[in-house]
Amino acid sequence: MRCTSSRRTFVKSLAAGGAVAGLGIWRQPAWAVARPGQSGEQGVLAGTQFDLTIDSLGVNFNGRERTAMAINGSIPGPLLRWREGDTVTLRVHNRLPQDTSIHWHGILLPANMDGVPGFSFAGIAPDGMYEYRFKAKQSGTYWYHSHSAFQEQLGVYGPLVIDPLEPEPFEYERDYVVMLSDWTDESPARVLDTLKKQSDYYNRGRRTLGDLISDAADQGWRETLSNRWAWARMRMTPTDLADVSGDTYTYLLNGQAPDGNWTGLFEADERIRLRLINGSAMTYFDFRIPGLKLTVVAVDGQNVEPVAVDELRLAVAETVDVIVTPDGDAYTLFAQSMDRSGYARGTLAMRQGLSAPVPELHPRAELSSEDMGDG
Repeated sequence: MRCTSSRRTFVKSLAAGGAVAGLGIWRQPAWAVARPGQSGEQGVLAGTQFDLTIDSLGVNFNGRERTAMAINGSIPGPLLRWREGDTVTLRVHNRLPQDTSIHWHGILLPANMDGVPGFSFAGIAPDGMYEYRFKAKQSGTYWYHSHSAFQEQLGVYGPLVIDPLEPEPFEYERDYVVMLSDWTDESPARVLDTLKKQSDYYNRGRRTLGDLISDAADQGWRETLSNRWAWARMRMTPTDLADVSGDTYTYLLNGQAPDGNWTGLFEADERIRLRLINGSAMTYFDFRIPGLKLTVVAVDGQNVEPVAVDELRLAVAETVDVIVTPDGDAYTLFAQSMDRSGYARGTLAMRQGLSAPVPELHPRAELSSEDMGDG
């Protein structure tokens, strides 16, 4: 049995999107920065012909106005839906004062359609347009993003789903994209400059004098000082889990900060497919839904033998599809950064306005010398 309710939702989204576009107010996006606590009906563009416009966009994730970059006026950009075997044409228009590009992450295509400036094409100049045209040779969950300067970090990314020609080997009634990302109010260029000067600048979990005394009490001074010297020789620290942390990052789920609480609705007895996409620039996420098992059915667009887990790790640019079967009213989607400096959060609920408790962050792990290949 293929997805049914999700397809009805998908068609309703298309109809709503067409009506809004006809009114000329499409820049109030259907998902991302439109409004806090919105339902899970995302802006969807489906078919074989697409026009995408990259431009500046004012945003406010933390109470401060900032200028981002966006595709068709939303962060993330619209969900693109193709069908395996179709030839798609995508016209990307650049309204930025700098060159831009779009790379189709994980997609099999000709080199000149890959969207990497300086390698597969020259890039898209200001006020220019580039037409991508290629056949969709695969199916699954993917994403697309800029390959120019810091534009991906600034918001130029979006989800991509390619529907298969053949029935899928698993069943579900509802289908949601869950796109995780990271945002900084700092200039990304400044973040990079800071890291070049001090690589652990954003690590607020560095060991302290108190840790030294505590470790010595537990392990003795000889072992404790030997451990400190080993890490000093490597010019590293065992808490160096992420180069950029929640000290500057706000973690987003479908473009919503944790307080925004993106919400996806479901009905009783539905199986829900969640297409998890890590569209962040720097962050690894550990994802779980307290109270629900996650049945992994696909990774990076490829179907896998289903396996049930309580939690999974999403590396940068990775996609994982899971199926969940809720039997309660509300559940928290919880994606904590690997260094435990923050989290992205959303909700699955039977009706708008419901929420579930937000769990505590797990304790931060510490690396061992064996983890660093020195064992």
